[in-house]
Amino acid sequence: MTRRDIMRLLAVAPVISPVNAAERTTFAEEPGDHVPGSPGERYNRIVTDMLTWIRENQAENLLEAAHAIARTVMRGGTCWYNWDCGHSTTFDMSPGRDGVPEILTVGFDPAKARDGDLFLASKRSEYPVLTEKDILVVGTPSPWSRDAHGGERIVTESAMSCIRPYSDIWIENNITVEGGVVRLPGMPAPIGPVSGILGIVTLWMMLGDAVRIMAREGFTVPVRGDEPPLERHDPGYISLYDPLLDEYFGAVMRGIGMIGAEMGSIREAAGMAVDTVLSGGKVYCYGRYYETIPVEARTRRSGLALLNDLSDRNGALVTSGKEFGGESGDLVIMGIYAPDDPVDLAHLDTLKNMGIKTVSIGPSTRNMQIPAGRTVPKETDMHLGGICDTYGLFAVPGFERRVCPVSGALLMQTFWVTCLEIAGEIIHRTGNTPAVYLNGAVEGGMDHLRRMNAILEVRGY
Repeated sequence: MTRRDIMRLLAVAPVISPVNAAERTTFAEEPGDHVPGSPGERYNRIVTDMLTWIRENQAENLLEAAHAIARTVMRGGTCWYNWDCGHSTTFDMSPGRDGVPEILTVGFDPAKARDGDLFLASKRSEYPVLTEKDILVVGTPSPWSRDAHGGERIVTESAMSCIRPYSDIWIENNITVEGGVVRLPGMPAPIGPVSGILGIVTLWMMLGDAVRIMAREGFTVPVRGDEPPLERHDPGYISLYDPLLDEYFGAVMRGIGMIGAEMGSIREAAGMAVDTVLSGGKVYCYGRYYETIPVEARTRRSGLALLNDLSDRNGALVTSGKEFGGESGDLVIMGIYAPDDPVDLAHLDTLKNMGIKTVSIGPSTRNMQIPAGRTVPKETDMHLGGICDTYGLFAVPGFERRVCPVSGALLMQTFWVTCLEIAGEIIHRTGNTPAVYLNGAVEGGMDHLRRMNAILEVRGY
């Protein structure tokens, strides 16, 4: 099947229908809500509603931000980047990540910031330079700032600042300080964080159109990854005069819809995780780079306490900064960005030799083709993916590779849907609610974390 065939398939695939999405300004369930479906299905539905609200109410701001990014790059300015994409700002920006245009500079350095720069920001508003210099700020709320709904509950000094007063363009996302959107019986902290999926999708909606606008002016930048250079007259080139944010949004929404078609496999993977926990084993969440799936697993607000991080460090597997000491009977959930990454494959061999079961999440194809040799999806005990590819979505005239991958957004979403199904299966089998973390910046947040860790120590979940 060719990329063009897949795009035609996606074009006719249904998008999940929101329920009064444009009218809603808060999306987290209240404790008394009775939203139908399993925890994972409820999470998928709420995320769909939240993304639809953003598309229907923030598209003009996103497009304005794209123009501002393009102008900044073409004028030689720096686009600083501190955008909440989950438990890190760089979840979808790892080294060598396919489809990433070299536009953003991670972080913000007040000493190096200059007039004419741009700052994509969801926190850290304490820099005086933002008022002293002509820096255009594109802001969005984060659970770790008082810009989010419920910001008055924050008591940690480092999280009390706001970015909105400094923002020239504001991208509202209706996020709360709790971060999670699904309630479990008897658990004061909601489960299912949404800052990752909302941040990733809004970021790429802006960057896609920024690249298109630059290309229209004949301005290009390098694109990360190992995709072969595009042919000069690639028939899949996009129009430089039609906004891309709707195209990216639609592709993500169709992918989220396809997660629903994989719920049987997701529940089977969740069952494997619960088997592991109830038999005394551990569930690890692996990514080659710590800032991806591993950091999502480690003490994440609205995340499961039972999860453990696992990542690569100089060819070795490490967890919480220490050498990995997993045992037969453990389970590793592998988040991948390419099906045949040699580092991922080497670590998969190690895990299999240790007798550890594995589940992979991520793309199984390159350029819509399954690689002929070894791949992670072929060799794990189970693979969850949906329709997404390793490479970017858009072929832009003048750019050497496609830009704007959807695999990161769908990896994030599938991971958390799986985590919520794990929670639901634990409740079903044991009658107990698994420990879920609360935002540590709100009143009682750290006390709650210590209570959850104590429960985890006794029960294992």
